[in-house]
Amino acid sequence: MSSDLLLRATGLSKVYAGSKKPLSTLWHALFGTASDSADQFPVLSDIDIEIRSGETVGIMGRNGAGKSTLLGILGNVIQPTSGTVERHGRIATLLGLTAGFNPNFSGRENAYLFCSIQGIDRARTDLRIGAIEAFADLGRYFEMPLQSYSSGMQSRLAFACAVHVDANLIIIDETLAVGDANFRMKCYDRIRQMKEDGQTFLLVSHNQNLVANFCTRGIVLEGGRKVFDGATFDAVECYKRVRTEQLGDSDLAVRSVSARGASLRNEVSLSGFRLLDQAGAQEVPFTVTANLEAHQDVDNVAINFGISSQQGIVVCSFNGVGGAGHVGRIVAGSTQEIRMKFFNRLLPGRYFLSAVVHELRGDVAKPLSLYQNVLSFDVAGTDVMAGIANLGMTLEFGEVTHG
Repeated sequence: MSSDLLLRATGLSKVYAGSKKPLSTLWHALFGTASDSADQFPVLSDIDIEIRSGETVGIMGRNGAGKSTLLGILGNVIQPTSGTVERHGRIATLLGLTAGFNPNFSGRENAYLFCSIQGIDRARTDLRIGAIEAFADLGRYFEMPLQSYSSGMQSRLAFACAVHVDANLIIIDETLAVGDANFRMKCYDRIRQMKEDGQTFLLVSHNQNLVANFCTRGIVLEGGRKVFDGATFDAVECYKRVRTEQLGDSDLAVRSVSARGASLRNEVSLSGFRLLDQAGAQEVPFTVTANLEAHQDVDNVAINFGISSQQGIVVCSFNGVGGAGHVGRIVAGSTQEIRMKFFNRLLPGRYFLSAVVHELRGDVAKPLSLYQNVLSFDVAGTDVMAGIANLGMTLEFGEVTHG
């Protein structure tokens, strides 16, 4: 076994029992097994995961995909129906804002409780409590009962405790989604700093940008199964496809989306994507062309375009509904050339173009076809700046005069 292995889950499955019959529910509560009349609700099915030191792994999935149940099992809060979990080192788990906390205890008392659960004695907690209090920044509420806290304040306390217990692995379930913007940025900065110091994280989030920015690996769950485990960019794209498959009603649902292709219902399609300008330096205007082909009459068509970075971060998204991308009625057999122009202020790197064709029905935009990363281009440069966009920053210096 590799010395850097922190967690290994093998064949994890979780089935809950439910029944309309009270006696069956009582049987399950008393004996932990389902009676013959109980219904079976599989939540997870045969999942394998390994987490190694230094990784930051992001888990994505739609509501009901089994993410929280999986983290509950990995964090030793929920017992699996089948499968095994090996844990090595200290694991700090934030599965809910108040998980492991006592609502009648003050913030300070709950901080001591949290550290105690993590195996840290009171003397060592005394050395950490000042840093926890400062990071949570709760003021006088740190001495008040948890039940008087808002969800944002609970988030502050929970995160502050988790990042100060010197855990080998920190598991966080959507905690960063709660709290004000300033605190979220504070959390992001802390995660980034700890990552640079070699800290290992397992994050669950619906925020694709969070996963793209912070994670070294991505996992996608769908219907209780692991459908992807690999490079972060590919994981984000897989999650996008999983979500898109549920858009629209049954007659417009998007089908089998390939990594760079389209998913069609045969009403309309885009083809022949081309970048007319040479990929290169900043400040160069780019033009992308494509052909819009109508295979059936469609009353009200609009096209959305988006540009994303290699990390899956959306740089710019153009909503065609009500704007220049509003095509209107198209007739079967017709073809239109579309030209999309944008002024390149991107910093050096590789970028990807995606597109969605919609039919507008009142206030609802129904997807007809989807094109993920159908075209890529590179931006060259030698900027000293970092990030995504060139905002034209300059520095000026002048003498300070004293009157």
